[in-house]
Amino acid sequence: MNHRELSKEIIQLTGGQENITQAWHCITRLRFNVREQNKVQLEQIKALDGVLGAQFQNDQFQVVIGNQVAAVYEQIEDQMKQSSISKPETDAPRSKGINAVLDTISGIFTPILPAIVGTGMLKGILALLVTLGAIQENSGEYQVLSSIANAAFYFLPFLLALSSARKFKVNEYIALTLAGTLLYPTILNAYLANQLEPIRFLSLPVSIVNYTQSVIPIILGVWLLSYVHRWVDRFIPGPVKVIFTSMIVLVITVPILLIAIGPLGNYMGIYLEMGTSWLFAHSGPLTGIILGGFMPLIVMTGMHYAFFPGTLQNLSKLGYDVLLLPINLITNMSQAGAVTAVFLKTKDKRMKSIALSSGISALLGITEPALYGVTLKLKKPFYASLIGGAAGGGFITAVGLKCFGFAVPGLLSLPLYIGPNGGMSNFWYALIGIGISFSVSFVVTLLLKWDEPNTRNSALSDSTQTLTEQDTTISSSQEMVTPVTVHSIEEKKGEVFSPLIGELVPLSELPDQTFAEELTGKGIAIRPQDGRVTAPFDGTVTLVAKSKHAIMLTSSSGIDILIHVGLNSVSLKGKYFDVKVVAGQEVKKGELLLEFDMDGIQGTGIDLVTPVIVTNTPDYLDVVPVQVKGVIPMNELLLLTVR
Repeated sequence: MNHRELSKEIIQLTGGQENITQAWHCITRLRFNVREQNKVQLEQIKALDGVLGAQFQNDQFQVVIGNQVAAVYEQIEDQMKQSSISKPETDAPRSKGINAVLDTISGIFTPILPAIVGTGMLKGILALLVTLGAIQENSGEYQVLSSIANAAFYFLPFLLALSSARKFKVNEYIALTLAGTLLYPTILNAYLANQLEPIRFLSLPVSIVNYTQSVIPIILGVWLLSYVHRWVDRFIPGPVKVIFTSMIVLVITVPILLIAIGPLGNYMGIYLEMGTSWLFAHSGPLTGIILGGFMPLIVMTGMHYAFFPGTLQNLSKLGYDVLLLPINLITNMSQAGAVTAVFLKTKDKRMKSIALSSGISALLGITEPALYGVTLKLKKPFYASLIGGAAGGGFITAVGLKCFGFAVPGLLSLPLYIGPNGGMSNFWYALIGIGISFSVSFVVTLLLKWDEPNTRNSALSDSTQTLTEQDTTISSSQEMVTPVTVHSIEEKKGEVFSPLIGELVPLSELPDQTFAEELTGKGIAIRPQDGRVTAPFDGTVTLVAKSKHAIMLTSSSGIDILIHVGLNSVSLKGKYFDVKVVAGQEVKKGELLLEFDMDGIQGTGIDLVTPVIVTNTPDYLDVVPVQVKGVIPMNELLLLTVR
């Protein structure tokens, strides 16, 4: 599936453009705000070729793409622009509390990452070239390249003003003007000349503060600007809006920013810096162990964006970061160690290929392919990566590892760990931390055992005894799958008996792609010859659809079954169905669950073929239909689940 086809499928399965209120992307994920979460077809999106995973986090819908996310997003953006569908966002659900804060920080910082990451990498390369003696600090080449490397950070308020304006939905050029007032020479030159006596505006003091590289003041300023602009715009007549609205908005907002918000934001940054220093001074390695162990979980939830203001503030005030960037470097290498071990240990060719490519990405600082494509799928390598991250995190915080620039935390960012004066001790600490994290994760993964993704068939073929005659008695018109062997793993198999009498139909032959492609799980369908549905095992009714056409049950051994009478039968809204049980009710095998009027339903044109699905299929090595053709009696053995 190419990028355009994938983007089209994602938009459609997210509920269409009318359900999307905002779309953007980070390094590996598409991020959406949606009006109605129940319109998002999560499992179908996960099953798309090119999608590594999908989830709701902090009121965002996230689709993990990996290294090709920018190309896919470009197609999404293009298709959404071309579409004529447009709805106001006033009916979109709003995030609340911490989710709103994280959503705002994510939306502001994600668009500017290419600029600060690119210039940060250049800064690291310059440090390496100076250390190797390949370039002199007083040379013209160094001065030009240094200007490029420092520009994004020096003028960071401009980048944040533009991004914040888009997030708060206010005029971008007015926001840029706001940033210009913070960096205007009147204040900046006074600060550089150490003339710290406040300027007076209407007798109120305008503090002399260095706002270059600052983060919080401009974000708060643009946030205020968005409210002032909406308020002023209401009272200005249409013909003169372009003349007076922006002038009045700036005259109101800029003094408030310079007198109150700017200094407040500056002090908030200072206290963030002090808080970080206190944390490391009083807890040291413990902080690194905790953050190193939990950083993958923090990244998965999007909580890492909460560290961005403090990280940039530390780079601005201290010239280095000791928290987010070093910890992320270590945990990324831990993911790389885990998938490298999977690559060496797995016998599954497809998993070996994924582990190799995602391991290379993890070494370069992009861990989502490793996380969603390998370690989380196999589970135990994920636990090993947490252990490796904790070990490496404890070491780097014990020695006080510093990162002197902002870049994607991978091997290419290592030059950023060279000290400002060419000191190499910090660089060696970084290498040792990487070695600890990678090695611990690698070794623990090798020592742990996990279920191979393609061991399902071998688990069956290695068995030595076939089904007993009692298990395999069927009518002469029925055809067996050859041969299913299960008795040597008796304790690991589960039995599902037929809840209906009727003709067997493989799921792949159904016109409904959700069932045909096994997106809801494996199983088989039955074209009923009688309007009764009975319990396929001893268990509990877990769900009865409001439209009465579907029932879910859980067996005493943990098998989750969906019995879905008819295709698109939800449209009948319960007509022709008579449910005999309620959710939470315990039932015995063969107990009547549901009766339905076959003639009435078929008279509406609805296909009565009934999928019987094991919805927790991933919990098993395989789900095997005992027979795939012919007519099956009610309460005959239908499916086997093998652990």
